[in-house]
Amino acid sequence: MKQIIENSLVVSALLALTVLPFIAINRRIKKKKEAEMIDRLKEAARIHGRNLSRYGMINSILLGWDEENRVLLVAAEEDTPVQISLDEVSRCYTLKKMNGRDVRSVSLELLDGRGRAIYSIPFYRQFADSEITLNKALKYSGEWESLITGSIKRQVKNAFKRQELECL
Repeated sequence: MKQIIENSLVVSALLALTVLPFIAINRRIKKKKEAEMIDRLKEAARIHGRNLSRYGMINSILLGWDEENRVLLVAAEEDTPVQISLDEVSRCYTLKKMNGRDVRSVSLELLDGRGRAIYSIPFYRQFADSEITLNKALKYSGEWESLITGSIKRQVKNAFKRQELECL
């Protein structure tokens, strides 16, 4: 019995010594990739004269928010960041597509005044992203939805105030 326990300890120690370095290396690579993407987003914001008040990353999508100018910067892994002016956006919502019981995708949809989709920001794709990140994707999508919706409502309220002042 003592020999079985010793053998189990030796095998588990060897397994840990072979697996843990790979886990550590993968984490380090992921952190380095995130830092590079954030630097690229900040550089694009600086070039375009944007001041990012908030940014976040989920499943290889990086979002940056310039609250003052009402501009959203979106960057995928290898693509250059795209600027989306919220002056054109009249509605924002989270779209959750299902495949039976499974979630196929989660995206943030930005619509213009006519209800046409201007831009779709993917937060989760079924076969491209890990299912572990699904709840995180839903949470982030909801946070960005409320942030953008709040900005749209403030813009509409300010437009009505300007119209009232012009009428006087």
